Amino acid sequence: MFAPLKTLSIAAFAAASLIAGSASAETFMSNGRTFEVRFGDLDLSQAADQRELQSRIGRAAGRVCGSRDLAEATRCRSAAIAHVKAPVAAAIARAETKARYAEAGKAPHSAFAN
Repeated sequence: MFAPLKTLSIAAFAAASLIAGSASAETFMSNGRTFEVRFGDLDLSQAADQRELQSRIGRAAGRVCGSRDLAEATRCRSAAIAHVKAPVAAAIARAETKARYAEAGKAPHSAFAN
């Protein structure tokens, strides 16, 4: 009856797991702070709505990665955004595939008659 709620959870990257700038080699580990990003109101087959989702994710990452140390906050934010990259790409791909299937059903059919 109800459409499933579409959300992503943004988690803060634990600064303690960073070792001398090798964040890309480290496993993501949350510091326990999370923020839910809802996108059920967006049509992810549309570029404008994809940009809106990225904006929401950026704001959420800023909320969970607050720190007085700018370098630490920046690393945390980058890691948090990277952590949801795959689920975001999958959600966009699903939306684009749905849109293509919907459009395919609306394509005019050629008819030959004598």
